[in-house]
Amino acid sequence: MLKRSLFIAAAFGLFVVADAGCKKQEESTAPDEVAESTPKKKGVSEDNEDSMVAAGPSSSEGEGEAPPATTDMDAAVAKEDAKVKKPEVKEVCKTKTVGKGKAKKKETTCEMVDSNPKLSASIGVSSLIKGFEWGMSPEQVLAKLGESINKYFDDQLKETKNPMDQDRIRKERNDQLNELKKGHIKFASSSKHKWGVSLIQYEFADDNNEEMIWVKEGSKLRKFYFFKDGQLWKIVYAFNKEKWPDKDYAGVVDGSFKKWFGVNPAAKVKQDPKTAAVLLRYNEWTGEKNEKVRSFDMTEVHGVVVVAVVDGVQETSIGERLPNIKGDDKFTDTVGDVLGTSDVAYDEKGNIIEGKNPAK
Repeated sequence: MLKRSLFIAAAFGLFVVADAGCKKQEESTAPDEVAESTPKKKGVSEDNEDSMVAAGPSSSEGEGEAPPATTDMDAAVAKEDAKVKKPEVKEVCKTKTVGKGKAKKKETTCEMVDSNPKLSASIGVSSLIKGFEWGMSPEQVLAKLGESINKYFDDQLKETKNPMDQDRIRKERNDQLNELKKGHIKFASSSKHKWGVSLIQYEFADDNNEEMIWVKEGSKLRKFYFFKDGQLWKIVYAFNKEKWPDKDYAGVVDGSFKKWFGVNPAAKVKQDPKTAAVLLRYNEWTGEKNEKVRSFDMTEVHGVVVVAVVDGVQETSIGERLPNIKGDDKFTDTVGDVLGTSDVAYDEKGNIIEGKNPAK
C-alpha cells in the first residue's frame, strides 16, 4: 500500500546565472524533493507539536513506497526562462598595484557582475513562490495548497480502476487535507504553543494578530507562510543541510543561491548595539518591487539552511526580523526543533536509500 505524508505545495524554481569569481565554480543543481516513506500518526497542529517540533526519525521510517518528487526546480526555471530574458552576466577584472619598492607588483582580481541584479532577484522570487502573492489571506493560501493536494490524488484516481484502491486514495486525500488545516497556527501566548523554541522563534510575535501555515515537503524541506493582519508577507524555506550533502553553506550560496537570485547579493552583518560584536552574517538580494531574499546558515544549531522571502513593503511597517544563530538557544528535553535532525538516509555517493543510516 502506498503511504504518503507529503504536503504538496506550489512548484518553485531556481534562476540560473553564472557562478561568481574568476575560477569556474562546480555546478550544483538543487535536488528534487523526496517524499517521506511513511506518514506520521500525529498531525502538524499545535496539539501535536511534540511530534513535529521535536524530531527524530522513527525506526519504521524508510519502509514502504514513496511518492515521486513534487518540487522540480529545474523544470520551473525552464518555464520561466522561456518567458523572461535573463539579465546579462559578465566577468569584470580590475588590476591594481600593491606593495612597495622591490615588492611592488600588479594584481588582477575578477568577479561576475550582473547587469540588472534587481531583475535577477525578482525572477528568482517569482520562480520560488509561484502561485502565491503577497497579501493573500490564510484561507487563500490553504485553498492553493489544497488544490495541489487534490490534483495529486485526482491523478492517482484516474489511473486506478480497483474500487478498494479508489476508496483508499480518497481517504488518503482527506487525511492530507485535514493535516493541512492543522498546520494553521495563530500566535497567541494564551495557547502556550511551543514555536518559541524552534528555528522560527524570531520570525513572529505573539498577540500581534499574526498567523502561520506550515507544511512538510519530503524529508528535506519545510515551508512556513507568515501572515500579519490576515495578509501573507513572508515565506521561509528551511532546507535540511543534507539536501546538499557535499557542500558547506558557502558552497550552497555559490553553487545554488547565486544561480537562483543573482550573483551579486549584499553581504549583511547584524551587530550587538552595545558591544558591536557580530551576531549574524547573511546574504540579501533585493528585487524590483522591494521584495527581499535572505539566506542564513543555521546548520550549526538547527541543521538547516534557510531562505526567507519577504514583501519589503509590508516589512517596512512590521519590522525586520532576523534569526539568532549564535548557538545560545535553550531547548527542553521534549522540544527539539523543526527539521533539526535528518530523517532520511544516504549511501556513500549521497543518493537517498531506504532505512536508517547505519552511520548514525
